[in-house]
Amino acid sequence: MSRSRTALSAVLLSLSAIVALPAPAAAVPVPIPTAPTCVAAADNPDGAAGMAAQCGTEVEVLSERTETSQVFAQPDGTMEAVTSLYPTQVVKNGVWTDVNTDLRLSGGVTPVATSADVRFSTGGADPMVTLTEGAASIRIKSPWNLPTPSLNGDTATYPNVLPGVDLQLRAEPDGFSQYLVVNTPAAAANAELARIAFPIEASGGASIRENESALEVVDAAGNVLFASGSALMWDADGAGDEGADSAPGRTAEMDVEVGAHELVVVPDQALLTASDATFPIYIDPAFSKPSMGGNWTHTNSCSPGTSFYTSYRSELRVGRQWNTSCKWRAYMRFDTAQLAGATIQAAEFAVTADHVANCAGANTNLLFRNNISAMNTATWNSTSSGNVQTIGTEKFDANESSCPSGDQKKVYDDGSAKVLEGRMQSQANARASQTTFALISSDEGDHMGWSNFIPGSVALIITYNHTPTVPTSLKITTDCGISCAWVRSGTPTLSAVAADPNGGTLARVEFEVYDRARASRKAASGTAVSNRASGQAAAWKVTPALPEGAYSWRVRGCDAYVCGGWGGWFDFTVDTTAPTNVSVTSAEYPPASDGTWNGGAGQAGTFAIGASGANRFELTLNGVNKGWVNTTGDVWTGALTPDRDGVNLLTARAADAAGNVAGSPFTYEFLVRPVPAKAIGWGFNEATGTTAASDPAGTTLDSKAGPAARVAGKNGGYALNLDGASAWASTQPVVDTKTPFTVTALVKLTSTTVSGPITAVSSHGATGSGFRLGYRAEGWCFSMYAADGGAETKACSTESVGTGWTHLAGVYDGTRLRVYVNGLNWEEADQVPFTSTWSATQGWSVGRAKDAGALTQYWTGAVDRVGAYQKALTQSEIVTDGAKG
Repeated sequence: MSRSRTALSAVLLSLSAIVALPAPAAAVPVPIPTAPTCVAAADNPDGAAGMAAQCGTEVEVLSERTETSQVFAQPDGTMEAVTSLYPTQVVKNGVWTDVNTDLRLSGGVTPVATSADVRFSTGGADPMVTLTEGAASIRIKSPWNLPTPSLNGDTATYPNVLPGVDLQLRAEPDGFSQYLVVNTPAAAANAELARIAFPIEASGGASIRENESALEVVDAAGNVLFASGSALMWDADGAGDEGADSAPGRTAEMDVEVGAHELVVVPDQALLTASDATFPIYIDPAFSKPSMGGNWTHTNSCSPGTSFYTSYRSELRVGRQWNTSCKWRAYMRFDTAQLAGATIQAAEFAVTADHVANCAGANTNLLFRNNISAMNTATWNSTSSGNVQTIGTEKFDANESSCPSGDQKKVYDDGSAKVLEGRMQSQANARASQTTFALISSDEGDHMGWSNFIPGSVALIITYNHTPTVPTSLKITTDCGISCAWVRSGTPTLSAVAADPNGGTLARVEFEVYDRARASRKAASGTAVSNRASGQAAAWKVTPALPEGAYSWRVRGCDAYVCGGWGGWFDFTVDTTAPTNVSVTSAEYPPASDGTWNGGAGQAGTFAIGASGANRFELTLNGVNKGWVNTTGDVWTGALTPDRDGVNLLTARAADAAGNVAGSPFTYEFLVRPVPAKAIGWGFNEATGTTAASDPAGTTLDSKAGPAARVAGKNGGYALNLDGASAWASTQPVVDTKTPFTVTALVKLTSTTVSGPITAVSSHGATGSGFRLGYRAEGWCFSMYAADGGAETKACSTESVGTGWTHLAGVYDGTRLRVYVNGLNWEEADQVPFTSTWSATQGWSVGRAKDAGALTQYWTGAVDRVGAYQKALTQSEIVTDGAKG
């Protein structure tokens, strides 16, 4: 620990030490070299703990660093927190920097690196002290024009601000100290020392307020940014050569008046004019920045109502002061929030004595006491009770001037007593965010016990370990059935995410499997799952294999010292037996072996599918997989719709909740009665003439325009040869376009490049077409219309676009349009939703369409067989149609 001081004075006279309030610092990134692997610090607990274990040395956790504390991951998985009373490092320009209180000229007189944003005057009318915290700023001005200061280390001296009176401003690790040094009786008699008014300027919501005998600088929300103890003055009786840091002779508390624009200090005239006063006399109005990590004060029995929070900040005063009856006690508060819930492995309190009156040494007690939340208002009276437990006693004999003996460091409770460790465990259990200690002389009546300790040497060093958290993300990762509540193997793999708040590696993750009553353990991982990274999934394959039955499992994480709590129970059932005796029955569609024809294509029937031990079935009808259906028992009952007449095949595969599947699918064959439906075809096999007969007869097509030319058909015979101006038609309707129908045609394009849609087959209303089957820029299209002449809905496909023979089928099934090309329909692109609301009853054309009352969209190319069906053909039926000539 480096020696440091904590007085940050901001108001001259009794403003001797103003100290800035460090925020609980977010981690400042520190570049970590990639090589070598082992480095001194890592960004987060996981990285630090992992590196410490790998490298066998402690590694700092940068995300836990504050101005007053550091946390180090240890190789054994524990953490060590070192907390001091003073800032040891601060953030400058985004980088952690060692505290350096030396002053320099840089935009004013400023320290190199301290916790407080403080600036001293360069002389003249420049504000004496400027304190800034965020947007809030206080500027304290001198009542006198200041000379140019001389700088010596951390101190700026402004000589003779009044005759024989110097002003000293000193940078502290967390603020500043300020003294008026009255050097002679003549200087003390100056009338300007009767009442000293310091002008104040504030911005950003900052202001100064009184709190009991102390002063506080607050922001607009009332948060304390800087604080002072009581405003004091003292003479140099027994001061030695340490100036303002020397032990005082007589001390007096001064009155302070706070206004909106002025801070007034009223020195004690009795002390200033005392004939036996020893000069110099120090007038010390002080502010300090309360530290979030550690904070301290000392109290004096001779001034029981006075706060010494910002006085004598170079030393912790303990015991009866030399040659006086005044007793001093020191109080220190530490931030211990990071220990909440932890197990304390070790605890030490280190402090170094700078001076002890007795060369033979004197004993000083360390006590745990009730927390002091506001150190700047603590006095002898307010702290006289509340000391709870003596942690230990150490003997110090430091006395460089008389004995001589140099500074002496001692550590409380570093042996087997473990008193401090026990007390810190109680604090951790209570999740106490702050912990306060006291240093008190073992014999406060003996001035030989008068002792001074170095504030910057104080360190609370705690080695702690947080219990691993309850694991999360419990799951079974293998052999699951419909859910992982059922598994089909006696050796499933269990998985969970175990984590340690300290990061690093867990010593082991323990899994246990019990019977469902959770009374008898059936399997346990023991130490099999070890050295798992914190926060990552750990898995264990159950060993030995579990027989069929119902079970529960749980898991916990363990580090090298302690195991965390068990997670919740995860219930599962082991079932390794597949379903048997699959069967299918249906009253509407009995088995083909009965020899009866029933129902019809498109007519649903009820089927009962069962198997012993099953809870779901996979169904396939005529080669089309229908997916899995679930049931709560061994039988599923539901509707299935055959999609064709004749022989239909239904296969059923049974599975249970654990995912066991019956060995072979069960096949059920049944007969579907063919349903007569209107079907008309035109083969165009007449070699010559202007008519084309239908099959069955009765719906003859006549050549309506252009030559009645023929070319060779696709499958032999003839086909129509249309030139873009000719067509064949009938005035009578062929199909009802309001109900399901199918139209097919064998077509051949002269060219795939067209200027607009051309139509192979269509039906007509008074104004427009009811449907059109043809070709356009989008490819092969089947379209229908919302009304006679209404909006178009089309299904198109780009499959097999070319000048060869192509079989087209347009299907309307009552809810959607589908276009088939050479017997294929590509689902997403080739079908669209549509419901017809009208019938086109005024004619039928091959080779043209009707639009806005005019005949248009004449076909260029050949047309072979055309078919019309008053039903929605199935794919297999469409393929059969395409084979016809």
